Amino acid sequence: MDQKKIEAVTSWPTPKTVKQVQAFLGFVNYLRRFIPNFSSVARPLHNLTRKETTWSWGNLEEAAFQELKVLVTKLPVLIHSNPGLPYYLETDASGVAMGAILSQQGSDNQLHPIAYMSKLFSGAEGNYNTHNKELLAIIKALEEWRIFLEATDKPSRCLQTTAT
Repeated sequence: MDQKKIEAVTSWPTPKTVKQVQAFLGFVNYLRRFIPNFSSVARPLHNLTRKETTWSWGNLEEAAFQELKVLVTKLPVLIHSNPGLPYYLETDASGVAMGAILSQQGSDNQLHPIAYMSKLFSGAEGNYNTHNKELLAIIKALEEWRIFLEATDKPSRCLQTTAT
């Protein structure tokens, strides 16, 4: 990433209004596919933009703001997909969000991410039990990366990250 762009992000001032939070979220939302667990990390900031929420910038919001700045300015570690290799799909679900990583094995025998996906549960989805949230994460990830998974004749593997 260009050093000037990194400096622009690291020097981004702490938002003082809802509009400033929305501007920051608009910027980082553009990069959400490259940020693991984006929805969970950004949730405190998204909560501030709700009409029924009273403005209150506290430790939780500051931590989310600073963490997003760090995640955005990290050097990208994503690799290009190779349809000649198997895909690995790792999913996880928490009480409020789901996330997934699409990876492939590199020449070093390590899994390297191709893309990230993160989504907050809707009201109804938030009421699902843990097992169903985990299954929903798999379904959403398969929908998100269908174009990759259907473009290969290699088997894909789904890796569960929790013991549920």
